[in-house]
Amino acid sequence: MKKITNILCIAGMGMMLFSACETDRDDNPTYHDASTFTLNEPENRVYDLGANDTIRLTLTQPDYGYTAATTYTVQVSLASDFAEDSYATLNTTYSSTSIALRPDEVNEALVAQYQEQHPGEETIGKTISAYIRLTAQITNSTLGASTSNVVALDQVKLGEVIQTLEPPTEMYLIGSTIGAGGWSTWLPMTIVNGMPGEFWSMVWFDAGAVFKFGTMVNEYIGYTDSRLTIDDKAKAGVSEAPSDGNIMVSKAGWYILYVKAEVKGSDYAFTMTFYEPNVYVFGATASGSWAYTDDWKFTVPDTKEGNFESPVLGATGEIRMCIQANTDWWRLEFTLKDGETIFYRENANVGNGWGDIGPEYVVSGEAGQKIYLNFANGTGEVK
Repeated sequence: MKKITNILCIAGMGMMLFSACETDRDDNPTYHDASTFTLNEPENRVYDLGANDTIRLTLTQPDYGYTAATTYTVQVSLASDFAEDSYATLNTTYSSTSIALRPDEVNEALVAQYQEQHPGEETIGKTISAYIRLTAQITNSTLGASTSNVVALDQVKLGEVIQTLEPPTEMYLIGSTIGAGGWSTWLPMTIVNGMPGEFWSMVWFDAGAVFKFGTMVNEYIGYTDSRLTIDDKAKAGVSEAPSDGNIMVSKAGWYILYVKAEVKGSDYAFTMTFYEPNVYVFGATASGSWAYTDDWKFTVPDTKEGNFESPVLGATGEIRMCIQANTDWWRLEFTLKDGETIFYRENANVGNGWGDIGPEYVVSGEAGQKIYLNFANGTGEVK
């Protein structure tokens, strides 16, 4: 009897263990990678985007081994192979397996692609074939990256792209070495004269420095933002930081950071260009030179606190200074207000000289003198 009781106890313990294991499997499902998932074929008809026809999509969630909150991103293209740079990613994301695309977003993306391939051709009312695929990721996670199959839309009628957004009037930088550093200061960028939505700054980056930017304070736009394209002309070693989607600069030094914001329908597309920190003397004190030449280029310090130093001035007269980027020199001009504070032209009208806006903005130099600029503290002098 005792042996039977022991056997029953052991059996009971085994059943409890089996039950516990079953419970573990239910409560702690195993994650599976899912490289692809199914996007169902949409209704085969004419989609008139100019008339706000809605493209409706349905899909099967990626097989992660359990039902997970998932974020879906939409990509559209004129080419079925979705080769690199041949598609656009829409800004709106979705969390449902039933999706209604915004006609204005789809129209804007397809019109831009068509115009790039057929410059100058009218697009309003044009009927084209288009292709769609989705990408998925587990919400608020780095897991679950997956791409769907491609579906075709044989008859898509393009509409007018209506721009309701104006170019930004301000742009800011923030980061580990921006301003006072430590992500403590939103540094306003300088407006490019007569170029709405374009801005520049002379910035020092330590090796491995990270930063973001925004059209307003507390708008953190980083490397992973789909609206951003970066052109590293200065070979600064720009890449994605290991965390937080920051922009990272691997090579320490001074750089001209140039940001262009273009209106794309209801949002912006940003191009950020890194230029070498070239500063020049123009005009009378440059012996009458009004061109970018090495003879009148400042030397660049190798520390944040150092001074940019001009060549010896060749003549007496009003000093004109500028940085170099891919636009007219006078759009990037600056002076020394009261002879000591760097003052940027932005949209000021100084076609005849800085005296057009006041005598305090005119800085004069004499043959044999040099100009010293400290961009870290915004000061300068002529001596």
